[in-house]
Amino acid sequence: MNKLFLASLVAMTAFASAEVLTYTATSKKSQKEADQLALEGLAKQLRTKVSSEFETTVKEDSKGKVTSTAKGMKSTSTSMTLKGAKLTQGPKSKGAFQSTATIDTDLMASKILMDLNSIRAQMKSKDSIIRFDMVDRDYRKMGVDMVALEKLADSYTELLEDLSCVQKIPKEMKLESTLGELKEYLISGMSSLKIETDLTSEALMVTVTDFAGPVKGFPLALTQDSRDIAHEKTNDEGEAVFSLAQVKKLHPAGEVMVHADLNFRYVRAAVLLSQTVRYDSEKAACTYRLVCDGPVEACGALKSFLADAGITLLDKESLPALNAKLQFTDKMNTSKTLCTSRGTVTLGAFEQQTTESVQGVGRDEGIAQATAVKKLPATKLNQMFGKACQKK
Repeated sequence: MNKLFLASLVAMTAFASAEVLTYTATSKKSQKEADQLALEGLAKQLRTKVSSEFETTVKEDSKGKVTSTAKGMKSTSTSMTLKGAKLTQGPKSKGAFQSTATIDTDLMASKILMDLNSIRAQMKSKDSIIRFDMVDRDYRKMGVDMVALEKLADSYTELLEDLSCVQKIPKEMKLESTLGELKEYLISGMSSLKIETDLTSEALMVTVTDFAGPVKGFPLALTQDSRDIAHEKTNDEGEAVFSLAQVKKLHPAGEVMVHADLNFRYVRAAVLLSQTVRYDSEKAACTYRLVCDGPVEACGALKSFLADAGITLLDKESLPALNAKLQFTDKMNTSKTLCTSRGTVTLGAFEQQTTESVQGVGRDEGIAQATAVKKLPATKLNQMFGKACQKK
């Protein structure tokens, strides 16, 4: 058992000393692949070297006989960064490219230590900046800086792992950050946030407060159909204003979600709930007879869309015509499962006219065209044709 321990100790001592490692690889595909394979082989060589160890098991049976067994344990990885590695391209032989990767482990350790010291300095600076963010109650910047600090910590951990492949890690190099403390403070502050909404006939008003009162510069977003449609920040009084045009950007009537435009991980941890706002379209003063020139399904979708936009449509010959011309170009994907429809929609009544470009996707041409029609700007059409008859 002493001999086994001595052998293990000698192996570890030999590894701790500086040395030059090489690995040669070939590829019939390209020189680039040969270079990559050489680097990967060198990384495996380093990983295997540091991860190989003796595991000694000592057992004593009922008769008092003592036995010991030893087995080698190896693990390899190619994810490490080879700092200071040099590639030497060899002669092409029998159609195969050749490359040799070489590294001085002492030089590699020196480069990694320089990067580690640089990251530690950056983390210390970022820690101070975050604390100033906290004093200012600047949740947006606080969140951004916290993400940056977390990335620095991850980079430090990865480099420390690389360093362990070429030398023993000094105790003073172990990472001791205030990341947990800062994250806890951020989440605690966010837990006190309160978002309130007020929909008027002119705009959507949003107010944000926390434990100390109104929050200035707080980022907010309006979400509909799983995407953000507008962004605003609160003023000195903690208020943000979204115009009705922003609210009705996608649909003339429906619901929008008002939420904090911050890192989702922190928002979820703080249980900062979004607010749902229901809105409707203002009914237009004019009533029209729709005259649609285009595919049947698309015209049907347009009729339904205009009604939702607040424009009243009736099938009466005495009513003024709202003329619509719909033209589409349809294309199925290679698997024939989805159709993309691109089109132009021209609407005109009295002296008002507009042409809009739309695009939609569906299982077939009809569904794709109908989806495209629903992308028309509802608020714009309501404002353009809602009172056009009164201007006549």
